[in-house]
Amino acid sequence: MSNEFDKDTIHLASSNSLPLYRSINTLAVLSRYASMKGIDNALLLSGSGIEINDLDDPDAIITTEQELLVIKNLLKLDRDPSLGLIIGNQIHLGIHGKLGMAALSSNTLLDAIEIFFQFSDLLLTYFHYDLTVKDHLVFMKITELIDLTGIRRFICEREFVSTYRLASDLFGTSFSLIEARIAYPRPKYFSCYKDIFHCPIVFNASDHMFVFDSSYLFRQLPMANPLTRKLYIKECQQISLRLKKQMTMTDRIRQEILFHGDRFHTIDHLARYMNTSSRTIRRNLALEGTSYRGLLSDIRKNKAINMLRTTNLSIEQIAAELGYTDLSNFYRAFKSWTGHTPSSYRSKTIKQVS
Repeated sequence: MSNEFDKDTIHLASSNSLPLYRSINTLAVLSRYASMKGIDNALLLSGSGIEINDLDDPDAIITTEQELLVIKNLLKLDRDPSLGLIIGNQIHLGIHGKLGMAALSSNTLLDAIEIFFQFSDLLLTYFHYDLTVKDHLVFMKITELIDLTGIRRFICEREFVSTYRLASDLFGTSFSLIEARIAYPRPKYFSCYKDIFHCPIVFNASDHMFVFDSSYLFRQLPMANPLTRKLYIKECQQISLRLKKQMTMTDRIRQEILFHGDRFHTIDHLARYMNTSSRTIRRNLALEGTSYRGLLSDIRKNKAINMLRTTNLSIEQIAAELGYTDLSNFYRAFKSWTGHTPSSYRSKTIKQVS
């Protein structure tokens, strides 16, 4: 976290990295919504490796990859274009557990934001936040940490609405924005944005951003309690440490390849990015029972399966997306992974869903 203060300016920033592990709480929100819409949770969780009973376990931890797969399942099962706005409004302060309680018991909004940024690995976000103050206005820039192709609108809408709701929950009353800037085209249901944010909204902006009066930062929060805040900060530290201890070299490299693989043409490129050596990577992966080549193959396999299950892309498009220039090579690889051709696997999956 980067914090800079002087008499005239404030600058706060959250982490630039995407956590590998996260609480299952947001998936519990999706599950409740799916149940309300008559969607079977078995279909919602299909292919994720998450059991239905896990949704009732407050200590259950999932990977970012698992959450994104469940989100893709939901978007295939429920075609409501404004679904991100609906889900975002259901992510209240309590969904963030001990982190939410630490923020709620903070003295001011600025204190609460500091807590959120300090423990952004617990924030269930896919974004980097950067807050600056200028001329009595707060500019909260919200930047996507990974390529969200296919689910970008949902993830962004869920984030913006849940962030706005968090501010309102902290004060116990509706939060007033001066302006919201959205870095994608105006959707057909843009009136829903107005109903939620109650402020001018600029689409096709250069960045996602919330703008509000800086006096909000220093307002006393109604549930402020210094002792409670210290207690929950200590518990957040313990949770954060537990999540980091669970991450292996295999986990870390898998995450980097999965979400930033286009940066790494070779293992040497990856090693430089991670500030280590390719020899160290190979040695650690071997100790964990895998290899760089094995990880690449496993990621390709999972991506292929996910795209066949959750998109309408042609087999040729999927093969190209995975880096196969020869379609027959993709067919051979997929059959070795699953025992099926891509087309037969897709047909089988469609029959199971229907």
